[in-house]
Amino acid sequence: MTASLHLKGATALVTGANGFIGSHLVDQLLACGCKVHGLVRESSNLKWLDTSKIDLHRVDLARSDFKVPALEELDYVFHCAGLTKAKSRSGYFQINAVACSNLYEQCQKRGSRIKSIVHLSSLAATGPGPQGRLVDEITPCKPVTFYGQSKLAGEEIALQYSQSIPLTVIRPPVVYGPREENFFTFIKLIQKGWGLQIGRAGKELSLIYVSDLVEAMLKASDPSKQKGRSYFVTDGRVYIWEQIAKECARIMNVDVKTLKVPEAMLVPVALFFEAWSSFSSKPALFDRQRMIDIRQSSWSASPENFFKEFEFTPQYELSRGLAETINWCQQEKWL
Repeated sequence: MTASLHLKGATALVTGANGFIGSHLVDQLLACGCKVHGLVRESSNLKWLDTSKIDLHRVDLARSDFKVPALEELDYVFHCAGLTKAKSRSGYFQINAVACSNLYEQCQKRGSRIKSIVHLSSLAATGPGPQGRLVDEITPCKPVTFYGQSKLAGEEIALQYSQSIPLTVIRPPVVYGPREENFFTFIKLIQKGWGLQIGRAGKELSLIYVSDLVEAMLKASDPSKQKGRSYFVTDGRVYIWEQIAKECARIMNVDVKTLKVPEAMLVPVALFFEAWSSFSSKPALFDRQRMIDIRQSSWSASPENFFKEFEFTPQYELSRGLAETINWCQQEKWL
């Protein structure tokens, strides 16, 4: 990978190393010849990590006194850890925002070797846009969910520290690929012959395949290009959910019937799952925050600034990305 030449032989830290994106990033950093430190929670599932090849550290980012290990040795930091589901607004903010202050304060004080930091944010930090128009880096941020608000707060903290430490923020849209379980649920529904349409048809979204996002993060870590800015990274196209469902069906050679669900039905379903989760320590599988996301007409963004400034070209268009994802799911007996 040409994007990773500056990383050869370097020491890198990946927070959220066991996650969908973090584990793919760890794989590529190891392929680059990096020494990798991985930050995970005590309860983390490590099934996607080869723990014999990385230095694993169990750190609870929810604790205000957490310490970043091996900080004096680090050349690069990739902050991937974050919550996409939580039982409360404060739960989102504790991990997605407050923890950033502690992390970057320690990087500022003890990380004298650090050449660059990549902070992984989300399109949700900006919020949805009007249908037919892409949001970009100058679009005013108006996040519509607790998750988006917390990711924006984390960005703002990161960019404050970018005045004294080299840092770039990456905002991906929906990320798909092997190991991702939410998108897999969508694929499995298609395999069973159903295409779910919630509300009206034609809702827009941007996508990026996980390997392209990892490549973009490696590009963004180039010390010569640190500008303390936020960038959107997508595959450069805009899709509608029906188009994605049709392509999945074609790849799996199944006929699909459209199951139309009125948006009004989402409220009782969300309330049911929220009530059920009140008896558990885990957040609801579906709640009113997720309902807000689904109701939006367009989650699409322009990646042109990142493409230009980092000379980046995605390698995975939709059909290739879906084919590799579905093939992986079949090999792993997920499908």
